[in-house]
Amino acid sequence: MRSEDDLVLTMRAAARQAALPADLASGVAGRRRARRTRKRLGVAVAAAAVVAVAGGTTAVTTAQEREVAPAVISPATEVWPEAVLKVPADRLPMTALSAREVLTFRNKRFEVYDAATGGTRVLGQVPADPVRVAVGARHLAWAGPDHTLWVMPREGGEARRVGRAASDVYELAVTDGFLAWSGERSGVHRLPLAGGTPELMPGAENLRLASWPWAHEWDAAGNVTRIVNLETGGSTGVAVPPGAERWQCGTEWCTGLLDDRLIVQRVDGSGRRTLPPMLMGYGVWWLLDDRHALFRVYEPDVHKAGVPLAAVYDLATGELAGVGERTPGVEGGDVGRIQDFSLLFWDAGARFYQHCADRACEIRTRGGGEEYTVLDPGAIRE
Repeated sequence: MRSEDDLVLTMRAAARQAALPADLASGVAGRRRARRTRKRLGVAVAAAAVVAVAGGTTAVTTAQEREVAPAVISPATEVWPEAVLKVPADRLPMTALSAREVLTFRNKRFEVYDAATGGTRVLGQVPADPVRVAVGARHLAWAGPDHTLWVMPREGGEARRVGRAASDVYELAVTDGFLAWSGERSGVHRLPLAGGTPELMPGAENLRLASWPWAHEWDAAGNVTRIVNLETGGSTGVAVPPGAERWQCGTEWCTGLLDDRLIVQRVDGSGRRTLPPMLMGYGVWWLLDDRHALFRVYEPDVHKAGVPLAAVYDLATGELAGVGERTPGVEGGDVGRIQDFSLLFWDAGARFYQHCADRACEIRTRGGGEEYTVLDPGAIRE
């Protein structure tokens, strides 16, 4: 089983997933308040309609109600077997380094697990608990809890401190020559791997780093409105539908909410599709990479077996596959994901249960602990 040290990364990652940068949070909160107001008005109107119909039975559908999920969503292990690996559960899977190698974190060190041979290669010790981690072609990089910035050779070696950010690091990337990151406020900063003084990248004061070399410009409501290549300076405007919420994009595809329904379309607005009502956004940011998104599955029958914890949707092909499995009788449970990496993992041998104490309840797990099933969306064949 995992030690408390190994859980540090997960807990810090969860805190990041739950929070938005300060300059986006206020806009998103405003949209949420407006959305809640619309829902309250919808419920009030529906209630009035029911009262007005005397002596009969009336079914009223509001924006809060969702359709029942289809009977079966095939598991990812069957839909995309080429993208599934197994990793021992005594370490945290972070991201895939190749078709068979997974970067993991255990006992305050980075390791590489080879899923084909079962072997483990230690890369090096981590002096500061990683709050944000990035993987480049030649280096690993991470930000510590005190805003310190560190690098380590991707093939392994000694960790080296290269500087300090001015605030919490929300997004981080490492190139062959420098680190790039965004913090609490808009702006993309960089620092040479050799060290020095962090600087704001030219023309990036209103941008937030996405994945190198891409950055996004956001509106006050928290929607991505422009995609910028920080290497070339080229940019593409995003066709955000009027009234959209939580609009998020890769380089080709976007997804978000419109009238409380999930929609998908290309960056230029073409190819729009409205997704089934049984799919719901997973957290604040559900886009995993340029073409895959992670959604929750709505199934009101908590005793129904075979319901996935979540579903991965291919925005380009429309393929849908389940990850993990809900325990019958328990409404809840999560799929593992470390920070912004697209890799997902779950313990197929564990079962969820609800623990309540002091007027509070939480979902816990029992059993399992042998291995994680890992899905690498980057390995899904097009």
